[in-house]
Amino acid sequence: MIKPCLRLSDNMKTGSRPTLRKSLQRIHLMIIIISMMISGISLSTLSLIALRNYAENNLQLLASTLSYTVQSAVVKGEGQVVQEALAEIGRRGCFAYGRVYDDHGQLLAGWQASPRPQQNRLEKLIAQWFFPQPVTMPILHHHNKIGQIWLVGNASQVIQYIYQILAWLMASLLLTATLASLLSRRMHAGILEALQSITSVTREVRQRRAFARRVPAADIAELHALSHDFNTLLAELDEWQSHMKQENDHLAHQASHDSLTGLPNRIAFEQTLAQAFADGAQRQQLALLFIDGDRFKQINDTWGHAAGDAIITATAERLRAQVRKTDMVARLGGDEFAILLRDITHPDQITRVVQHLMSAMEKPLILPDGQPIVWSLSIGAAMGKNARSAEGLLAQADAAMYHIKALGGGWYLSPLRQSQPQMEIF
Repeated sequence: MIKPCLRLSDNMKTGSRPTLRKSLQRIHLMIIIISMMISGISLSTLSLIALRNYAENNLQLLASTLSYTVQSAVVKGEGQVVQEALAEIGRRGCFAYGRVYDDHGQLLAGWQASPRPQQNRLEKLIAQWFFPQPVTMPILHHHNKIGQIWLVGNASQVIQYIYQILAWLMASLLLTATLASLLSRRMHAGILEALQSITSVTREVRQRRAFARRVPAADIAELHALSHDFNTLLAELDEWQSHMKQENDHLAHQASHDSLTGLPNRIAFEQTLAQAFADGAQRQQLALLFIDGDRFKQINDTWGHAAGDAIITATAERLRAQVRKTDMVARLGGDEFAILLRDITHPDQITRVVQHLMSAMEKPLILPDGQPIVWSLSIGAAMGKNARSAEGLLAQADAAMYHIKALGGGWYLSPLRQSQPQMEIF
């Protein structure tokens, strides 16, 4: 049920969903843009308000200065002197229009700045917002009003200041956005590195069952805790897999081996025989011994099943000790055994093996009660090159064993029909 889901996940196109890196970058980009917009608008508004107050106060201060400067000239009615004073200050760009009236409201002097290039609509709006109306200041002499000053602010300098402020503000915001982007990328790298480590280990665990892999520690506390919990889970899965493997190996061993002797059972023996017989080169050098105990039922009936089990166990040990490691000894059931011999090219080799087996059985077996007993075997042999199938080879050896057992015991090589009870001579 799990594998199809994983396969479906593997087949999903990577472009159908954004990656975590792109998602984080998109979120932080939106945060940076919104933050810069709010900061830019706030700072621009505060700067314009502060600049407007500064311009108004500056124009008021300028009018007060002019009132004190032209006081004596207004008293004497010297319009030319007042005109020169207005022109001298006006040329510094402090105001656009300036007029001085006497105490009767008559124009005594006036000055106007040189015409500027035509302002665009935005600059006109800025000029109107900064200087919505002229600034007036009375000219006093001994606390008596002797005239009045009328000034209109010069928006050209203010607009230049605004452009400079906006340029500086944009540069500052751009630098801030760049630093924020770099810091966010660095933060993303730490997060993504930890998550990619977990993803990589997860993929290897899923594909190769590499439960021994571990995720390295992360610098971020939450990701470090996640890595620790993930490693703990992997350790539990590794332990569980090892336990399951041991259980499976144990069950597989039980399924293919005899519980009493520890030898391979009939199923394991027939599978090994079939695999070896399927190889043409091996088949030509195979030999099979089918072994059956003599008088086993009588021993069981006389001394009991414990004695029978002891004889079967001791017989298995002696048979295993007399063959090579490349040969296979199996218990087929009851008192029946089978031996698969490899690299047999001549019947004489079978003769030598059988001689060793029978010599090993000449030594008495000791029963659980300490009583010795001599137990003999009947052995039927067959060669792989004389059989057409693994089942046929086993049948030939089985028939040879029953043939020699009927003659009183010994061993017999199929398909030869010489019935010498103890050993076949070639």
